[in-house]
Amino acid sequence: MRRMLFRAAVRVASDPKVRARARDVFDQEVRPRAENAWRRAEPHLDAARSDLLEAAKAADPRREPGRFAGEMIKRWRRR
Repeated sequence: MRRMLFRAAVRVASDPKVRARARDVFDQEVRPRAENAWRRAEPHLDAARSDLLEAAKAADPRREPGRFAGEMIKRWRRR
C-alpha cells in the first residue's frame, strides 16, 4: 500500500500540468498570504528582539538566569 501511494505521488509530481497548477496556486495564494503574515509579524519580532537585548543588558542570562527571566516578564507585562 505504501509503495503504491509513493509511486502515485511520484507520478503526480512529475506531471507538468500538475506542477504548473501547483506553481500557480503557490504564486497566487500561498506567497501573498505568507508575505502578508510576515509584514504583520515583523514589528512584533523586532519588539521582542529589542526586549531580549535590553533584558540581557540588565541581567546576564548566563550568570543570572532568574533575574534575566524576571526582566523579560517585567517587559512583557508592560505591553
